[in-house]
Amino acid sequence: MKSLALSSFSPNFSRVSLLAAFALVGALSACSNFGVYRLDVQQGNLVTQDQVAKVKSGMSRLEVRNLLGTPLLQDVFSGNRWDYIYTEDRNTEKKLNPFGRIQQQFKVTVFFEGEKVAKVEGVASAVEILTGGGDRRKTPDATPPGAPPEPRK
Repeated sequence: MKSLALSSFSPNFSRVSLLAAFALVGALSACSNFGVYRLDVQQGNLVTQDQVAKVKSGMSRLEVRNLLGTPLLQDVFSGNRWDYIYTEDRNTEKKLNPFGRIQQQFKVTVFFEGEKVAKVEGVASAVEILTGGGDRRKTPDATPPGAPPEPRK
């Protein structure tokens, strides 16, 4: 009579253990949540409330372009409308937002009559929300070195 040794069960045993290991790995991988990283996307012109407040009726197109930058959209049919649109799509922590994304959009429209500003409509961004305060476009300091700074108003 042949002895029933452990070696006679090894081919079946290794096959079963291999299948069990694959099943265990598959089951455990379903428990993890490795999401795909998505970049923060910023598109358009960031126009602040301070910049929009400086646009006055009667300003020229060149003055508006120097103040707000190049418009994202210009009306091709009449040419009397400039649109400044800014969108931001950024990641957040899942516990703060279940979808993991924050989407914001700000739109400012400047209407012209001829070459002068007629009116400004829309909602400009509050810079504190997006950039942590302050205007992103810094103007150079015109005070000479060594001169006392101007008092703030």
